[in-house]
Amino acid sequence: MPRKIVDVHGHIVAPSELYSYREFLIGTRGHYGRRLKGFSEEREGMSHGRTGVIPPEELKHFAEEHIAWLDRVGTDVQLVSARPYSLMHSEKPARIVHWWAETVNDAIATQVQFYPNRLQGMANLPVVWNEPIDVVFDELDRCANELGFVGVLLNPDPSEGRAPMDVPGLGDEYWYPLYEKLVAYEMPLLVHSAGCVSIRENQSLHFINEESIAVMSLVQSDVFETFPDLKVIVPHGGGSIPYQVGRFRGTYWEGTGRGGTFDEAIRKLYYDTCLYTEEALDLLVKAVGSDRVVLGTERPGDGSHKKTPAEGWADDIAAVLRANAANQPADLDLMLGDTALDLFPRLRKNLEAAETAR
Repeated sequence: MPRKIVDVHGHIVAPSELYSYREFLIGTRGHYGRRLKGFSEEREGMSHGRTGVIPPEELKHFAEEHIAWLDRVGTDVQLVSARPYSLMHSEKPARIVHWWAETVNDAIATQVQFYPNRLQGMANLPVVWNEPIDVVFDELDRCANELGFVGVLLNPDPSEGRAPMDVPGLGDEYWYPLYEKLVAYEMPLLVHSAGCVSIRENQSLHFINEESIAVMSLVQSDVFETFPDLKVIVPHGGGSIPYQVGRFRGTYWEGTGRGGTFDEAIRKLYYDTCLYTEEALDLLVKAVGSDRVVLGTERPGDGSHKKTPAEGWADDIAAVLRANAANQPADLDLMLGDTALDLFPRLRKNLEAAETAR
């Protein structure tokens, strides 16, 4: 058995007031400050009085609902980030992008304080379209040093589909200052596209497209030579890459002039299992190996439905992995938790501290 069943891909479950606050920021464009009018400084609100939007007991209630979803499929710990569609990285002015990221991070931190043995935080970085990457550093430092988060969610397209030609790929040196800080903090990054305003692709398709672009950009770059300790997880099974390995093995890869094989290159990254069919999960493991696969479900999320009235949850992905006879016990231990605990040293420390405090 793995040390713990660890799901690396989850998003906050929160009351509607949180998203009403987002609409307030977009609607006012920050002209009335970051607080909602009508709440006093004395009221104990979300993020320890910062916004006055949601009392902590409300966040606790929704955390309990979240954990109940995890209990139904036997998940011990889930890493929680923002709902990606909400991150609004292309909105203007930049200050509302920062305020929203800080608010969601505070909400996650509040829930983690209530249930540190079940939920752990992934920082939402306020990447801003057409601004340098160092604009996220203050919030990254806060999430690492004050909030105790274990990793980060990184949107590779802060233009949100508006102008992808303006956005450097993850192999570009634009991102190097961020990678340097993540290595120093021992914080892996989960490459997860966020909102999409393009009329050519919906949000889910944008996720898959951006994940595919991210993998190709990284493996064709010097990122892992420059930052050998950088840990990168690509969700949703790596986008389209496992399906297209045959296309990139031959002439295309040889034309890049890089050493090794394409199969070796994609094993420099990790891939989560947020896929909802047995066939896709089987292909992922065959393409990259069980030692490069980590459990990710997004539960509760898009997969939180019954496959049929008689079958289980589509996002009970651990059950699908266990049911595949090709996955040996050692493979399952890696995929269901052991690799995640090794990838996230801050997670391991936080869980040990939570256990000691019980």
